[in-house]
Amino acid sequence: METSARYAIVGFFTIASLVAGFLFVHWLHNSGGAEQALYWIRFEQPVIGVRPGVSVLFNGLRVGEVRQVSLSAADPKEVRALVAVDPTTPVRADTTIVIDTQGLMGSAVVSMVGGSVDAEIKREARAGPPTLAASAQAGQTLSQSAKATLKKIDEILNDNSDALRSAIANISTFSAALGRNADKVDDILGGLAKLSGGGAVKPQRTFDLATPQIAPGKASDAQVAIPDLSGLIVFETQRLLSSPRRGEIAQIEGGQWSDTLPKLVQEKMLQSLEAAGFKNVAKSFDGFAAQYQLILDIRAFEISLDPQMEAKVELNAKLGKGGAIVATRSFTGAAPANSAEAPDAAAALSIAFGKVAADLASWLRGKI
Repeated sequence: METSARYAIVGFFTIASLVAGFLFVHWLHNSGGAEQALYWIRFEQPVIGVRPGVSVLFNGLRVGEVRQVSLSAADPKEVRALVAVDPTTPVRADTTIVIDTQGLMGSAVVSMVGGSVDAEIKREARAGPPTLAASAQAGQTLSQSAKATLKKIDEILNDNSDALRSAIANISTFSAALGRNADKVDDILGGLAKLSGGGAVKPQRTFDLATPQIAPGKASDAQVAIPDLSGLIVFETQRLLSSPRRGEIAQIEGGQWSDTLPKLVQEKMLQSLEAAGFKNVAKSFDGFAAQYQLILDIRAFEISLDPQMEAKVELNAKLGKGGAIVATRSFTGAAPANSAEAPDAAAALSIAFGKVAADLASWLRGKI
C-alpha cells in the first residue's frame, strides 16, 4: 500500500513539473520575459498570411509578434491586427507598416520601418492600445506584385506589337540569308582569323640562326655597343620570310626563328664580333659608356623566289663615335636555297648571314 502511494506522489510531481515548464515556456514566448507594448494596426487591404504568432520586425529586427487578427464589423475592407512588441521599440505615429516575406517563398511578417523622431505616440490611460495605420500597399503580396509587373509587360508588348513583328521578321530574313550563304560565311571568318593571326595554332618548328664561323683576328680592346636593330615592321617577326616577286613579302609556313628577327640578328652579330677578336662588344644598356656604337638596320632577310631561288640578307651598318656617324656601309650576302620550305630556307639564310657578318667584322676592324 505504501509503495503505491509513493508511486502516486512521484507521478503527481512529474506531471506538475511538465505543466509548469510548459506554462513558463508559453509565457516566455509571448512576453519575451518582460512586459510588451501593444498596438492595433489597421489594414485596408487583404493581409494574406498574417495570423497570430507571425513575427513583427522593426528595421529588419524581430521585436515581437502578432497576438490577434480580426475583421472590422463597421468596414468590410478593414482588417485589424493586435501586435505585441518590445517596449523599447521606437514606434512612431508615422512609422511605415507593410506585409513582407522572409526570403523569396518565406512566411509573411509584419514589417515596421522608421518614423520621425518628434512623432511620438501618446498613450492615454484606459484608452487601450493605440492604433497605427498601415501603408496603402501593405497587403500587396509577392504574387500580386508579380501579377502587376506581368500586366505592365503585357501592356508594353501590346503597344509595340507591330515593331516586334517587324523585328522578328527581319531576324528571320537575316537567318535565312545566313543559311543560304553558310559556305561563304565560313570562308570569310577563316580569312579574318588568318588576317588577325587567330584561328587554330599549329605547332611550328623552331630554327636558330647559325653563328658565323669567323677566323679570329688581332684582338681589339675597343668598347663597341650594338643597340637594338631597326628596320621595317615586316621584319619584327619570328616567321621566316620569302619574296615571291620584287616588292612582295610572304611568310613561310611550317617554321619560325627562335626569337624575333631583330633580336636574333643582334645576338648573332655580337657573337660573331666576339669570335673575330672584339673583346669588349656588348648590347647597349644604361651605364655602358662605349667608345663606338654599331647601328644596324635590316634591309632584307628573306628567300627570294624571282628570278632565282636564293637567300638574301642585307644589313646597313653605321659606326657612331662621340655622338656622330663616322662611317657607314651596306653589306649584302646571298646563298642558293634548295627550296622555299622552312628547313631549307633557314639553312640558306644562315649561310647568307654568315657572309654578311664576316664582311662587317672585317670592315669594322679597319675603322676602329
